[in-house]
Amino acid sequence: MKTLKAVALLGAMLAVAACTGGTGASGDATKGAATASGPTNDPAVRAVIDSANQKFAVAFKASDAATAASFYEQDATSMPPNMEPESGRAAIEKGYTDLFKMLGKVGDFTAQVKDVDAYSDHVIEIGSYAMSFTPAGAKEGVKDHGSYINYWRKQPDGSWKIHRDAIISANPLPSMAPPAASKK
Repeated sequence: MKTLKAVALLGAMLAVAACTGGTGASGDATKGAATASGPTNDPAVRAVIDSANQKFAVAFKASDAATAASFYEQDATSMPPNMEPESGRAAIEKGYTDLFKMLGKVGDFTAQVKDVDAYSDHVIEIGSYAMSFTPAGAKEGVKDHGSYINYWRKQPDGSWKIHRDAIISANPLPSMAPPAASKK
C-alpha cells in the first residue's frame, strides 16, 4: 500500500517536472497570432516554462522538496491521483518531502510537453510522463506513466508559478488490476 501511495503522489508531483527542453507538439507551432481572448504561440513564454520545468526536474531528482515546492504559488493547489488535493505551498512541500521518503531512488524520468497555450497572464501546459523508482528495501523498481496538466500564472514580478496542477496515472490501482487469465 505504501508503494501505491508513492505512485499516486509521484504522479501529482511529476506534473511540474514535465519538460526537458523539447519543443513540444506540432500544435504549438500552428497557433496563430494572438486574438483578444485566444492563446498565442509565444516562444519567450515557452522558453520560461521549459526552463522552469528543467530546474524542477533537477530538484526532483535531488529529492529537494523545498526547491520543488518553490515552483508553486503560495496559494497553489496540487491534485495527485487517488489522494486529496494539497492546498498551499507548505502542504505541497510536505507532500514532496513525504514522496521523496517513499520513492527511494528515482531510476528514470522522461516527460513530454504535448501542448502549451500561452495567454498574457497564464499558461496551460499539457503533457505526459514516464518514470521508474526503487523504494528503499524493494527488490524491484516500480514504473509509472500518465498525463498531466499545469496551470501557470504570471506573477507581479514577471515570473511564472504553478497555480494548479493535476496528474492522471495510467496505471490501475492494484485492487483494480484485471484478473489473471484462467487456465483451461
